[in-house]
Amino acid sequence: MQSYTAFITTRSLMLPAIVAACLISVQTCRVDAAEPRQQSEAETQAADQESPETESADSWTEQEIVAAQQFGQQLSIAEWLGPMAPVALSPFFGITLLSGLAMFGGTWVAADNPLLGENSPLHHPAVFWTFLILTVLTSVPRFTKVSKPIAQALDQLEAWSGIITMVVLRILISMNDPGSETPDVVHAGVLSLSTDVLLIIAAGINIFVINAVKFFFEILIWITPIPFVDAAWEVLNKLFCLALMTLYAFSPTLATLLNLVLFAFSAVVLTWAHRREIFFRSMLLDALRPLFAPQEPGPELVVFPVSTVGKIKPRSRCQLARTSDGWTLTHHRFFRRTLVENIKLQGAQPRIHRGLFTNSIDFNGAIPSQLTFSRRFNARLDELSGILNCQSPDNKSPATLRTEFA
Repeated sequence: MQSYTAFITTRSLMLPAIVAACLISVQTCRVDAAEPRQQSEAETQAADQESPETESADSWTEQEIVAAQQFGQQLSIAEWLGPMAPVALSPFFGITLLSGLAMFGGTWVAADNPLLGENSPLHHPAVFWTFLILTVLTSVPRFTKVSKPIAQALDQLEAWSGIITMVVLRILISMNDPGSETPDVVHAGVLSLSTDVLLIIAAGINIFVINAVKFFFEILIWITPIPFVDAAWEVLNKLFCLALMTLYAFSPTLATLLNLVLFAFSAVVLTWAHRREIFFRSMLLDALRPLFAPQEPGPELVVFPVSTVGKIKPRSRCQLARTSDGWTLTHHRFFRRTLVENIKLQGAQPRIHRGLFTNSIDFNGAIPSQLTFSRRFNARLDELSGILNCQSPDNKSPATLRTEFA
């Protein structure tokens, strides 16, 4: 298990690190090439400052200066948060579109948008072609039901790559912004965070929430027994991303408003969808794990209740362990108290049932009535039934995907 986890973790960090290094190297080359031009521009600005036209700036009132600064800050927030929805829906494709707008947008893209300007790290052929190739490599497997589980297993890698890429972009743009030397600071209790840090956190949460809900709907499409529905969903997803990015090119403010609407909807269903996302992802990854690192069953088994068990909600990730008079069902939660429910043995022993993509344990009328677990130990189900004090696995016909993932 440790070798498999190290394998996945190493691969998950390699691609974001390569992308970040690519963006930093591209921006470094741009800075080196722009130094002579910046020197000439500085001489021109020094000459302009000697002209009498600058005297009119002294006549501005303090209210006008504050209003102009607030307007500029609002525009910066819209330019930053506007493209987050398409990047969350398809990270590699969204960044490809951003790079394409920066390179080929022309006059119809706002010239003062730092994300799409000539000095943006996205304004480089290497960035555009890199993310276009990644888009093709991650999109083609989604077109069929046979290859889609592989793409879904790598979906988290794509999401984290998108988050890291946008964070690197924000840092590089802030470094090149002359006004970033004295960043605005927001005080929250004992913490003091700059505006850039808050915007980076907001972007990361935005991408994570929308992408998590999108992943859940992709699984629903995958288990739908309709031919070509996966390809149609992927094409519609890309077209929707293209429409959102086009709106962002014309109006970052409207794109930000639509992004907030999508984020609000995703936030409402996040808890419900995220539990099922963890369930789906565990079933898919555990089906592949025996190919890389076969493992013997231990005293605890990762299970997912089909229905509510005490305070544990359906499809929550739990650990089932045997006790002297039954079993314990434990659900660990971040920053909250761990939930533990005791299951008493009532009548006959529970029985393990084989499935197509999942297995289950039926408790013969007890609560919970059924727990679902993955095919990770399918080669050792007889040994697992002895550890958990269950009846031997039956040989009933596999259930349908829709029944198992309901």
